[in-house]
Amino acid sequence: SSGINAEYGAGAKMHKKEVVEAVTILSTPPMFVVGIVGYIATPTGLRSLTTVWAQKLGDEFLRRFYKNWYRSKRKAFTKYTKKYTTNDAISIKRELNKIKKYCSVVRVIAH
Repeated sequence: SSGINAEYGAGAKMHKKEVVEAVTILSTPPMFVVGIVGYIATPTGLRSLTTVWAQKLGDEFLRRFYKNWYRSKRKAFTKYTKKYTTNDAISIKRELNKIKKYCSVVRVIAH
């Protein structure tokens, strides 16, 4: 597929000319955001500062953390989700504010 871009100003060479740029359109099933990772820039590259997970994570996502799902006790993220119900929700807000303040790159974990 291709897209047509006509956003060049009056002084540009490509003014009033159609420029065709290659684009890729992907058709995906519905995706859900399950977490956010904040990265800070260091001299050697990006370093993850913190990760914040969603309150409710679906079974489809949790299955990825187990080699044998039907025999597992399904304890992944149980302690983390308890933070949302107790007073530790303040710590989750603190992590989100840390991402807003310090991170130069924010990426979403989608499933």
